[in-house]
Amino acid sequence: MNKNKRDAVETKARILSTAERIFSEVGYDKARVDDIAKEAGVNKALIYYYFKSKDEILETLFAGLMDDAKRMLIRSMEGSPDVISGDNYKTLFTIYIQFIMRKRKILKVAVAESTKASSKLSIVMELGNLIINAEIENIRKEYEAQGLQFPKDKKDILVMEFFTGLMPFLSFALFKDQWESYYQMSEKELCDKFYDAFKKTHLAAHLPG
Repeated sequence: MNKNKRDAVETKARILSTAERIFSEVGYDKARVDDIAKEAGVNKALIYYYFKSKDEILETLFAGLMDDAKRMLIRSMEGSPDVISGDNYKTLFTIYIQFIMRKRKILKVAVAESTKASSKLSIVMELGNLIINAEIENIRKEYEAQGLQFPKDKKDILVMEFFTGLMPFLSFALFKDQWESYYQMSEKELCDKFYDAFKKTHLAAHLPG
């Protein structure tokens, strides 16, 4: 990669990173392209060279979130241990938590945008649909091979995974800092207690009866 192309990639990444932070801090509607340009250290015209509009910046961030989520889900099952033996499920849980922590800013924006009645970018629903998407069918097969159970009806899978699997993690991403401050918990203590609760609810639904 030549220097000009490398600089362009780095500049575009800096714009996206800055936009992600500003969107999460003030909300997408209140965020201004002028502020993104100023804090990213670029000319406003350069932002419009890479992105047609503020909407396209958000769409790009959401597309990146979806791609990263797909890769994380696939990697999480590669060479994983038998998750129903002992406490091995915590290995997978930790992968999910680490992903959520890395993506907290854009997830906060995703939840806020998805709750709008007029939302055209219901990314939370797309993340929920990802659970039963054919692209990750291999993950379901891996789970079942390890002894975990899934409903036969795909709608049952979607409801179970969305409301008892995905939403708790999104809630963790949104309220982690407030929870730690209000209840005087360390990050480790909160993660451990969240894991214990998650085992008793979501994971229990997958275990053989």
